[in-house]
Amino acid sequence: MLAVYISLAMETIGDITASAEVSRVAVQGPEFETRIQGGILADGLGGFLSALFTVTPLSTFAQNNGVIAITRCANRGAGRWCCFFLVLFGVLGKISGVFLSIPNPVLGGVTTFLFASVAVSGARVLSYIKFTRRERFILAAALSFGFGNLLVPTIFTHLFDRVKDPNKGLEGLITSITIILSTPFLSSGLLAVVLNMILPIDMPNTKQEEDFRDPEDLSKPE
Repeated sequence: MLAVYISLAMETIGDITASAEVSRVAVQGPEFETRIQGGILADGLGGFLSALFTVTPLSTFAQNNGVIAITRCANRGAGRWCCFFLVLFGVLGKISGVFLSIPNPVLGGVTTFLFASVAVSGARVLSYIKFTRRERFILAAALSFGFGNLLVPTIFTHLFDRVKDPNKGLEGLITSITIILSTPFLSSGLLAVVLNMILPIDMPNTKQEEDFRDPEDLSKPE
């Protein structure tokens, strides 16, 4: 579960950044960092309350980025009213039944478009990064690990088959490691975090960077 909480914190950072980008507010600076801290704190408190009710931790709703991009409404008051109606529909089953009667193809089409908008927001956020060899390697390693895990889901299923008769503690540890490695977004996210911590930062203005300048810059007259 600790790995799940860590992955949800990473997801919260990405979702808040994407929401800030589509809302046309700053995605850098002290104000943005304060917004990130508040989002992670709220997400942690939500996960804590979820644990008290013996349910899995809550996740940040990534589809909000797509909704904001479509409606161009990033007002916090609208978000609060949405929360109110979600609670109301959860309590009053007859009202929520109206939305359950919506045909699945309609919901599927809307959901597909929303998640496509989330992917576009993620690509937009990546465009703010000044890519060096270090950032390229981290992103490529995380994506290759995640996509490989997604295409071959059973790649880590038999990783610990040779461990015979483990005790309960070891069995729980093996199960946890297998779940983490078998979940694409968990494995790729944790790999990116580890690589970001251990890989040294490239020094700017080096001879190598001068030799490998942007082709667009080379085409410009001196």
